[in-house]
Amino acid sequence: MSDSSNTLVTQDVLETTTLQSARSPRNLLTTVARNSAFVLGVQAVLKVLAFLFNVYVVRRLGAVHFGQYSAVVAYVAMFAIFTDWGMSPYAVREMARDHGKTAWLLPNIVAIRIVLSLIVTVIAPLLALCLGKSPDMVLGILIASAGLTLYAFQGPLDSALVARERLDYTSSFALANQLVFWALGVLLLLRGLGFIGLVIASLAGVAVAALLSARALARMGIGRMVVSARRWSELIRAALPFGISDISYVFMQRFDTILMSFVLTDAAVGWYNVPWMLISMVLLIAQGITTAMYPSLVRSYAEQPESLPEVVWRSIKYLIIICLPIAVGGTLLADRIIIALYTEAFTNSIPVLQVMLWALPSLFLLELLGNVANTLNLERPAARINVINAAITVILNLILVPTLGILGATLALVSGRALRLVQYWWLIGRGHLGGERRGSLIRVALAAACMGVVVFISRQVSAFGMASSKMGLLALIAIGAGCYFIALLVSGGIERRELAFVRSMIREQMTRGQDG
Repeated sequence: MSDSSNTLVTQDVLETTTLQSARSPRNLLTTVARNSAFVLGVQAVLKVLAFLFNVYVVRRLGAVHFGQYSAVVAYVAMFAIFTDWGMSPYAVREMARDHGKTAWLLPNIVAIRIVLSLIVTVIAPLLALCLGKSPDMVLGILIASAGLTLYAFQGPLDSALVARERLDYTSSFALANQLVFWALGVLLLLRGLGFIGLVIASLAGVAVAALLSARALARMGIGRMVVSARRWSELIRAALPFGISDISYVFMQRFDTILMSFVLTDAAVGWYNVPWMLISMVLLIAQGITTAMYPSLVRSYAEQPESLPEVVWRSIKYLIIICLPIAVGGTLLADRIIIALYTEAFTNSIPVLQVMLWALPSLFLLELLGNVANTLNLERPAARINVINAAITVILNLILVPTLGILGATLALVSGRALRLVQYWWLIGRGHLGGERRGSLIRVALAAACMGVVVFISRQVSAFGMASSKMGLLALIAIGAGCYFIALLVSGGIERRELAFVRSMIREQMTRGQDG
């Protein structure tokens, strides 16, 4: 990923904002909302364009070649995490606490990651060759592995900018990255390069984002940067708990695809990864919100710890409000979604999507709770949880994939994430999660259930009244969204003071825009 941005525009203004945000949960929520609004605004554009591009890619490649592309990405991702070793999340936390640490953390992390990336570039393709992968896949793995040196620059630069709480810049650079990827990807696909062309295009986008990030930081005056190999062992040890968590996380995310690439057909890998691609796009919403929150959470907890539970609780509620109707509506409309987007060649993806959607609540909340655990300095017990869950996920896949195929991998995904959520909830504790407020979440669930009933009934009606399944799908989505919003208001899932807060935020942003 290549989110990078100009974070240091004026340090005095940033510090003033931070101090204000620490005075009360409301002000912290305002800071988070501003960052989240910009990040989500850019991501809204990204998701629309990414959605169209991904549909084009799947249709262009077909199930077999899309399965090969997914397998290459998953395979290299397993190695890529060893080049970061948890230094990115560690650096974000440390640089958010003290901006002065950027001058030594940034260059040393880049240097370490370059060395590790060069090692992976040799090992990963050779191992793939020994495992009997096809020449095309070995070539794709070689190119993607070599591209890890680009991430060695872009990742730490992005961490430095996120730590300065300028998510507007990181989002802009992410957009530039994606635009390059999409434009070059389409061009190379049209030239007949297949999934190899997509790998090349993705690295070109990372290179652009890295250059933009480096230019931004160079203009910010972060101090004299010195590479000191003597500090590398200290840095690696400090980042190790984060590294263990990240390695475990990647195993949970990618092991299923890698296993299927050996046990099942390339087409089966493609059928499985189409729903996962849709889930990943939706998950960007939670990632945008929690990325915007993290630096503010770290500073606020350091200066006013009692503000944390209220912010965390509100975030949990809003994440559930977003993901639950998607799970309910997506389950009811999965067949129409898959066929309308990817044609009947991907009908095997329909039951996978229906089951996989129910991983969304766990996935959304885990994005938040992972950052909360890091804020509370619980990275070591969190690492233990992640290792345990990685092992459970691997075992479940080894048992279920050979017997149930892609549906087995889906069941392993949903159950593994749910178990991990329970463990994180227990680790952080109710006190830091806002205490007992189940009533509000129950009202949100009732609103989603009401929406589901209306969508189901409307679908039966649309089967007789709509000539086009695509038009019927859009109409059903609109009906469901409208019903859900009304049900939230009627049931009290969204409170009046929350609506007033949103309105005040909009008015404030409009006033700032007029003054600016």
